[in-house]
Amino acid sequence: MSGPIHASLAATNGALAEKYAAFVAASEGALSPELVALVRQAVAAVHGMGEGPDESALDEATRTALAYARRMPFEHTAISDDEAAAVTHHLGEPGFVAFSVVTALADAECRAAQVDLPELSGV
Repeated sequence: MSGPIHASLAATNGALAEKYAAFVAASEGALSPELVALVRQAVAAVHGMGEGPDESALDEATRTALAYARRMPFEHTAISDDEAAAVTHHLGEPGFVAFSVVTALADAECRAAQVDLPELSGV
């Protein structure tokens, strides 16, 4: 596990860092590694931290999920029930929950990196 949140936790509270890493692994483990990577890339692009994924070879359901993921960081209150239902239809209810967690964690990691959380926390 890596990333600014885990680094900060590992330096200040090893037990919590382990629980965080397990939570991230469980959430990501409920989805395909390819989707997890695409979500991370899409969210990072929203934050101006790299290019978005090439969606040209992706199926419609995956493109719909990525569109949803891109909206979560700054437009989450504007996401409609229909948009959520489209992603749920593709991933199933447990998959949708895991997808939402993975997307939220990708957003949190990007924000933590932008403010250099480890440095702020004295790591």
